[in-house]
Amino acid sequence: MMWLVLICASFFELAFTVCMKLSNGLKNVKFTVLTAICSCASIGLLSVATKTLPLGVSYAVWTGLGALFNVLFGIIVFKESKSPKKLFFMAMVLLGVIGLRLA
Repeated sequence: MMWLVLICASFFELAFTVCMKLSNGLKNVKFTVLTAICSCASIGLLSVATKTLPLGVSYAVWTGLGALFNVLFGIIVFKESKSPKKLFFMAMVLLGVIGLRLA
């Protein structure tokens, strides 16, 4: 159950960074408010997950999945590059997250 909470926290990290980008340097009030809300939700869910899961593993999975989600979102929505090297290292991050889950 706490792994699901941690994954949700990572999705809120994605929402936080996307809203931050769309806020245009925190000038767009709507996206600035959403940035703050998503940031609080992400950190709040991370704190809930760390009640049960080890801190180091929780933080590594939270940041790793957050980074992975952001890169994928950038490729799909913002049409960022999807070079073979980028895809390879994204796969390595995913393998690291899976490895931490299995360890």
